Amino acid sequence: MVFVLMSLNLRKHSFMRFLKYILIIAIQILSFTSFAQQNQDLPKGLTIAFQQGNSISLAEFFSDRIELEIQDNEGIYSRSQAKQIMAKFFAKYKPKSLKKKHMGVKPNSSYFTGTLLTNNGDFRMTFLLKGTGNKAIIHRLSIEKK
Repeated sequence: MVFVLMSLNLRKHSFMRFLKYILIIAIQILSFTSFAQQNQDLPKGLTIAFQQGNSISLAEFFSDRIELEIQDNEGIYSRSQAKQIMAKFFAKYKPKSLKKKHMGVKPNSSYFTGTLLTNNGDFRMTFLLKGTGNKAIIHRLSIEKK
């Protein structure tokens, strides 16, 4: 009888140890996944286009039809129209840098919020990207004066 009780206790102890290891592994995997998503960055070419105020390079990331909102003016434009609008914006507000505030990531899409620092003030920027990696396409871009 004592042997049976000791045997059951040993099995219970082994099972509890097994569950403990599974829990530790699960926590590590979730932490790593969360960390990887938080450190998700924009495609390098997109960041450089904004920082240099290069509307031609930026337009390569635009969808065929893009929803564009710049300081109370908004509409849906073709890629070439949006490129011209951004060229006028960059001529008036020469960018210094782009600071990321937040980036939410889902499969095949991401949402960016940040600040564009320019020679004539700072702007809150948000945009919706669809696609992954360097194939990300901007579907919506909003630029608001801070």
